[in-house]
Amino acid sequence: MSKRTQTIIVSILILGLAALFGCASFQDVIIPCWVPPASVDYADANATSFFPWTTIFDARRISMKMDFVHRLNRLQDDLEYGFLKGLNAFHIEAAEELQAAVFSPEGPIGLLLPTIMGTGIGALLIKRPGDKSKKEIELEANNKEIKDA
Repeated sequence: MSKRTQTIIVSILILGLAALFGCASFQDVIIPCWVPPASVDYADANATSFFPWTTIFDARRISMKMDFVHRLNRLQDDLEYGFLKGLNAFHIEAAEELQAAVFSPEGPIGLLLPTIMGTGIGALLIKRPGDKSKKEIELEANNKEIKDA
């Protein structure tokens, strides 16, 4: 084999290896992949090429961005949930304190209700001067009839 033939063969092999490694590094950019439009909207990402058909490279990039957006949304939701849950617990505790103050034996309901009930019962049981019972009214009515007859 001549020197020139060896040089041509080595050059072709080097070009073949370069093409092989070059294709390996660009294969993600060359191979098409379908990405649902909802995924692109959720990730708020740009899809290159033939939308909804794009490359594997873009599909993986959109997938990573979807994970990021999901984690960010979950973190925001967790923060909002924690804040609102704590705020709700604070207001429940304040309302329970008010409930305990209002309905405790020393509170207005605990002091006024027995007083009002006791006064009402006492007012019904105690006879005022000038009040007449049913028997007295019946006796007076009978006495009047007897006088009129």
